[in-house]
Amino acid sequence: MGRPFSDITLYTPGPYSVGTPEYIEEVSLQNYVSDLYVQKMYGYKPPKTSRITIQPVFHDIWKRTWKTGSIIAIAPYFSYDQYASLDRFGKYKYILDLIQTAALQLCDEYHWDKNVFEKAYIEVTENNFKFKIDYPKKLSRDKSKLANLSIEKTETVTSVFVSIEANGSIVKAKLFDKQNVWWYDCVYILARHNK
Repeated sequence: MGRPFSDITLYTPGPYSVGTPEYIEEVSLQNYVSDLYVQKMYGYKPPKTSRITIQPVFHDIWKRTWKTGSIIAIAPYFSYDQYASLDRFGKYKYILDLIQTAALQLCDEYHWDKNVFEKAYIEVTENNFKFKIDYPKKLSRDKSKLANLSIEKTETVTSVFVSIEANGSIVKAKLFDKQNVWWYDCVYILARHNK
């Protein structure tokens, strides 16, 4: 079966040193868009692939994609100057377009299901980059209540909510906020195993 598909990581060039607030802000924005896109793939795993790395710094150097085990590396064109000139929403769109360009090229090269990536792109743009996942409702053992978890994210905060339906009313409560610091968040494991 192999590892599940876990992420699309971007390694875009920029002027900031690793660990500076400006660097962290850029990486957080890119991880936010990438994570949202991967979530909109709804568990699709490209065959024999667990991860895609996008490395534009090698755009004029690599003449092909690289595959090491289940990790695929690709180097599409990226203009930092163009990216830096955009407002936040424009940056979201630029990063999404970069991811989509890479994904569609990989679909052609490795014969992946292109519809999954096209649908993910459309859903992200139609929802204006809003990050919200509602998990399926579960019925209590006594069959008197329904409940479900939902996750909402910003670039820096992950929030987890529970909604409970009982006696004709719905109560929604925030369970917790946590720092959103990387592309794969442990809350996905919590959501999959909630009871």
